[in-house]
Amino acid sequence: MSNRLYIDCFAMVGKRGAKDVEARWMTEDLIEEMEWCGIHGTFITHGTAKEYDPTYGNRMLLRELKKSPRLYGVWTVMPHHTGEMPAPKDVVSEMRDHGIRVAKMYPRIHRYPFNIDFCGGLLRELERNEILLMVEGGHLYNFDIFEPSNQVLLSDLDAILATFPNLKVVLQGSRWESTRYTQPLMKKHPNLHLDLSAHQGNHAIELFTEWYGADRILFGTGALEKSPGAAKAFIDYCTLSDADKQLIAAGNISRLAKMEIPPKPYGAKKNPDWIVERAKQGKPLDNMLVIDAHAHMSHDGAAGVGFIHLPYGDATSMVERAKLMGIQKVCVSGFLAVWVDYEEGNKIVWDAMKRYPEFYCGYAALQPQYVKNWKKEIKTVHGKYKMGGLKPYHPRTNLAYNDKLWAPWFEYGNKINAYALIHPSPNVVAEVNDIAAKYPNIAFIIAHCGGSFQDARNGIEMAKKNPNVYLEITLTSVTYRVIEFMVEHIGAERVLFGTDQPMRDPIPQFGWMAYSHCTVAEKKKMFGLNMQRILKRVKV
Repeated sequence: MSNRLYIDCFAMVGKRGAKDVEARWMTEDLIEEMEWCGIHGTFITHGTAKEYDPTYGNRMLLRELKKSPRLYGVWTVMPHHTGEMPAPKDVVSEMRDHGIRVAKMYPRIHRYPFNIDFCGGLLRELERNEILLMVEGGHLYNFDIFEPSNQVLLSDLDAILATFPNLKVVLQGSRWESTRYTQPLMKKHPNLHLDLSAHQGNHAIELFTEWYGADRILFGTGALEKSPGAAKAFIDYCTLSDADKQLIAAGNISRLAKMEIPPKPYGAKKNPDWIVERAKQGKPLDNMLVIDAHAHMSHDGAAGVGFIHLPYGDATSMVERAKLMGIQKVCVSGFLAVWVDYEEGNKIVWDAMKRYPEFYCGYAALQPQYVKNWKKEIKTVHGKYKMGGLKPYHPRTNLAYNDKLWAPWFEYGNKINAYALIHPSPNVVAEVNDIAAKYPNIAFIIAHCGGSFQDARNGIEMAKKNPNVYLEITLTSVTYRVIEFMVEHIGAERVLFGTDQPMRDPIPQFGWMAYSHCTVAEKKKMFGLNMQRILKRVKV
């Protein structure tokens, strides 16, 4: 649907502490990216209001809003008890004077309790004046479980929502790992809404619409830290109706923020990048090769595994999801195999490879602590199962990748020109430099290099030293401009598209690369040609 309007409910501009030197922060950067992706309006906060002083930062926000009519302000507020902000009525009056209908609170950063006793007066005034409140959070009891950006505990939010049932609240930045917490909270409180900037759980956009209704889900990007294209693709490629997509893309935030005039569409000028134009239409890249270099799989009938809600992670469901984007091949390991039981988990992948021989390539997972006969295990996974990939997994084995326990497997992998997916460990650079030199015929794929610019630098360091090292992108962070950074420093030939599905829905990861500012030729290499070259070398 080319004429769909998009209004981003979650972006921030301005300087902030601990910024990576490569990270973008200027309003001009945001405006440029909005046009690149086809986002017609964006609600923004200012970094100074978040990290220094709300009153001072709000004044800076007003200056930024003048740079484009497509920008809408979000006023940072906090309780007035210490005299740092006006009384609630005066805060609301000030917001009204500047045409601002959305407020945001940062209790954790600004060090005040998010409870009725301390915040009740302010929240009551927001409710009375029908001002939308935005907060960031995701966990029930502990701030440190997921991202440090979490500002409210869900247990505190629960009490606030119950006390102020007419206060409309948007929970932003809640991650896909927290579904088991957010789902009952959303069900309990019809005044709670959810943005999907980090809630990239598999099929999350369809499931949340089924559970709560499309009128409670909002399009948010997390720009300029996150890729806006990743969030936009989540809407365009999902299987919802056009009506529901439009509600999520712009309708809900327009209603909640009481916007009188919707933003105007961009002109008919087309982006010279046909992949971007294809993505805007939500159409598969079926005229080029797309290979997912990093995926997992659950067993048939699973709706959750381990610590996460994980629906539609079986072989058939993953094939159907992949077709939406034009993904033609997926390199996959069993979630059970890397997490608990490699024998049973490898069988699940083998069965999928037999059912879909042209679609799945297998990563075998082995856990040295359980292996008694390496020859037997290798003969099974690489001989019988015909798996060309190796998936050693540090988080569950707690073994360094250059530990001698891995040696028999890597030695065999070197003989067959295997590919190995390496999840980062605390000493991943030194470990990979060691094994990449010892086993030059293995293509070592470093997972999650797009997680941050520092992750990318670590990957680039390994790749520059070792010609058999490749960088895979996937992570929930979908870090803005990090793919371009990797291409600039190591070349597109060494970067691979991956999704980590079904832990994450593959669509945002796909959109991250599709909307990148790399050339079409570079995207073709990263999307599929590079991994195809790696697969062709394998002798199983």
